[in-house]
Amino acid sequence: MSSTWNKLVNLVIRPPRAQYDPNEHLPGPRFRIAGVTHVRRDIDLAGADGLTLKCSHYEPEVRGNDPLPCVIYLHGNSGSRCDATEAIRLLLPARITVFAVDLGGSGMSEGEYVTLGVRETKDVECIVNHLRDQGLTSKIGLWGTSMGAVTAIMYANRDPSIAGVVLDSPFSSLPKLMLELVAQFTKGSRVGVPKMAARMALSFVRSSVKSRAKFDINDLDLRKVAPSTFCPALFAHGKDDDFIPPHHSETLHELYAGDKNYIAIDGDHNSPRPAFFFDSTVIFFCNVLDPPPTS
Repeated sequence: MSSTWNKLVNLVIRPPRAQYDPNEHLPGPRFRIAGVTHVRRDIDLAGADGLTLKCSHYEPEVRGNDPLPCVIYLHGNSGSRCDATEAIRLLLPARITVFAVDLGGSGMSEGEYVTLGVRETKDVECIVNHLRDQGLTSKIGLWGTSMGAVTAIMYANRDPSIAGVVLDSPFSSLPKLMLELVAQFTKGSRVGVPKMAARMALSFVRSSVKSRAKFDINDLDLRKVAPSTFCPALFAHGKDDDFIPPHHSETLHELYAGDKNYIAIDGDHNSPRPAFFFDSTVIFFCNVLDPPPTS
């Protein structure tokens, strides 16, 4: 049975790492959107624990003198900065720059494991400090999916200057999600897993994660974070998501302290998001980031 739980641990902290060629799979380095020439500027930053993060900042080739707002896109636990393509397409025409990153342990960045928001939150801090040190960015927003959404809400809780967050499919509590995944892993067996056995499995998972990835899954309970997080938030979740069920976002939305809205989306965890979600996201970021008017 321990091999089953090891598979579950790997699913969480060492999913398949996204493989890609930046020259083939990332926009740019020079491209046009809505009649304006934009560029991709690739950057290496030192993230959590000094690990090198591979990053790309998408912005107009000719910026002018005024700082522009920026959205930092945060991918899921098996994703990469390639996942920011829709954000780039949607936000650049609105004069909002996009910062994409391979979070630690993901894509081309250094790191053996992902940590579901623990070290990733420190990665975001490094990115925000970089943007502010440059002096070319006005307001900052976060757009996160799955692990990235967890990271976004955790960072926004620490940094009240974040103007707004889009949270697509976050979990509300990692221990709760792990118990649900334990039940899912044994679904179809004749006896299933009694509650005590499920708790024992969770203890094994917690111990294994601590040993390998050096964090405690009990520290990832966003139900304790949401009531003290105040920046505006747009929640979204797939109605048929069986990896992170919708009740996780619904719980966080109910507990969240700041201005908030919730969109229930057709589809599952990895389904393409509908146009309505993207339209709502652009409107949300335009409202909270107040970009300069397009010429």
